[in-house]
Amino acid sequence: MATVRFSKELKDAIVKNAGHMFDKQMDAARGNVNSTWGDRIYEIIHRKYIPSMNALPMCFFSTTEEMKVSKINGKEVGGLVCKTTAKRVIPNQLPNDVPAKGKDYYGYDLIGNEWEDIAQEIADYQANILAVADKKKAFVASVKKVIEAHATLAPALKMWQPLWDLIPEEYKERHRQVVEREKKEVKVDVDLSALTAQVVFNKLTR
Repeated sequence: MATVRFSKELKDAIVKNAGHMFDKQMDAARGNVNSTWGDRIYEIIHRKYIPSMNALPMCFFSTTEEMKVSKINGKEVGGLVCKTTAKRVIPNQLPNDVPAKGKDYYGYDLIGNEWEDIAQEIADYQANILAVADKKKAFVASVKKVIEAHATLAPALKMWQPLWDLIPEEYKERHRQVVEREKKEVKVDVDLSALTAQVVFNKLTR
């Protein structure tokens, strides 16, 4: 009997589509950066010198529109980029008496108690991203279990109908064709009732 088998290609496509179901959630989680972080980080790092920097011509400084953070008190935050609301002047090198180390290009290592609030906000932000990633991982693993438990598509769909939404269109069309062939009534020029009667009679008279 013709059927749609779970080839490696089909399995890979289903798993890929299962993962893509979480793309919008992940984009939303990653995009939910607090719009105040960039300005707050800039002002905490440079507040002691902002008046002096503003008093000098711009040619003495570089400018930036984002604050990139690599660590907060030694904890990695993955090079988080926080946009500022306007261009900000930055020195070529940080003074030793500010609560940060590093350079803007590579990301700052923020140091000190003044970062507690921002550190917690960033931790919550990254926890939301991780929660989406964990949901995706669990969902994909479960989908894999369903398709690995079957050699062909039809019984897998019978077990879990929403699998249909993860199947590429070309395989859906193959499945439709198989179903249509199975639905077609095969006709033969035989009196099946008579055949059945004969079998029954034979059982009764043996």
